[in-house]
Formats: sequence, C-alpha cells, structure tokens
Amino acid sequence: MSQSFITLGKGYSDFFELEELIAYNHDRIHKIVCLHTTLEQEPKSSVLIIMKPTRQGNFQGIYSIFEAIPYPYPHSNKRFDFIKSWAAGQSLTVHELEVKAKHHFYEEDLYYNYLTGVLRLQRLLPPMH
Repeated sequence: MSQSFITLGKGYSDFFELEELIAYNHDRIHKIVCLHTTLEQEPKSSVLIIMKPTRQGNFQGIYSIFEAIPYPYPHSNKRFDFIKSWAAGQSLTVHELEVKAKHHFYEEDLYYNYLTGVLRLQRLLPPMH
C-alpha cells in the first residue's frame, strides 16, 4: 500500500476544500486529526484527513493543511470550530495530538516520516501491507 501526504495551501480556499472533502467523501474518511505545536512561541494547528485506502491501486491519501490554524486552546477560533462542526455533521470524530513543528526538520520528507510514525503509534494510520 502506498500512503502519501497531499498538502493543500494555507489560504481560505484550501481550508474550504477540506469542507468539501468531508461533505462529499465522508464515507471514504478513515480519521480526521488535528496536530498542535504547543511548544512553539506561537502555537499553531494543522489538520489531516486520512482517507481509507482505494480499492484499486491500494493508495491511501492524507490531505493536510500544515500550521495554518491558530492554536484553539484556551480560546477557540472559527477555523477550528468549523472543522469540528463539519466532522460532527458527518458523525466523524476529530482526534487531537501534540507534535513537533515542521521547522524542526531539515527536509519535508523527514517531517512526513516523523508524522507517519506518530500516527501509527497512536493507531490513527494503519500499517503498510
């Protein structure tokens, strides 16, 4: 099985693309995960939508927007509230984890490997077959 991060941008149009993914592909969604970088000076949050593997080709996409949402604690924000409401509207749970920020990694692939390991340890991402 091939698992890949599909990175969307940080703009509003990219953010609302997540809404469309949740609304029209909710039956294909495996998990929705919010990643928080709480140890940073200015904490940010990321959103991952982990899809179920495709029937043919055995591909599992992970749609992601990295560090584009203000950290929602102790005061929530509209973007985080939107994600939770979109997920709740489709009876999906939003899982939350604290992770290292992307800038701590020399290469983007190293960050993706780190996230893959964290997601597998938390049993949010299935092992490759």
